[in-house]
Amino acid sequence: MSAEELFEEVGFVYEYRSEFERFFRPYFYSESDLINFFYAVFKNDKKDKRPRWMMNDIQRFVALADDIDTIRPGKDPLRILFFRICLEALCKDSGAPKADFFESFESFFSAAGKQYILSHFAFTGIKVPEELEGFDRALFNTHENYQLTFMDFLRIIKATRNAVVHDGDYWSMQFFARDTDSIWLTSMTTDEQIISCHPKGKELIYHFQTTLQYDQFKFYFVEACLNYLKSYFV
Repeated sequence: MSAEELFEEVGFVYEYRSEFERFFRPYFYSESDLINFFYAVFKNDKKDKRPRWMMNDIQRFVALADDIDTIRPGKDPLRILFFRICLEALCKDSGAPKADFFESFESFFSAAGKQYILSHFAFTGIKVPEELEGFDRALFNTHENYQLTFMDFLRIIKATRNAVVHDGDYWSMQFFARDTDSIWLTSMTTDEQIISCHPKGKELIYHFQTTLQYDQFKFYFVEACLNYLKSYFV
């Protein structure tokens, strides 16, 4: 069966197809690569709709993240919320155990993606209340120049999602610089353990600096989601 015949059979036509072609085209080297991807998604659609679900959720939630800047400009945590929901949807769609999925998802980011994110988003310190008990200050002092790992960054995304959902805080954390010529300073207050010198359950204020550009981050995020989806075909 040809690609066009398959797409007609599964209903991948008209605006549905046009919208998804526009969204995913930047992630493929050629038009034929894009068509081959869609063919792989739909070729077993009658027996297994999980690839379709995953493809739909990548487009749906990343498009919602895009729209946030129109609805609530500058509210990065709302954008991060939809990126995290996208990952949760991929986990559910694929049927992967949640712990395994989030432990392994960093492996689907390209080396270029990891390098870009970690070179444009940096930890700059922690504010520790003087009255805080159970905090190993000697350990903290050894981490004054701590370099974030990529897993740390994914935990920051999770903590941001939780702050939005559980505390209604969708404005405090800044992930993306608004121009390419300046460094933006931001902070996060959380009792979640996101780096090794943080005692779990102790509320601390993390400080970061960012020069991340939204579109560049989105590219590497979607690329990782597609790598995960493609691994389902293997």
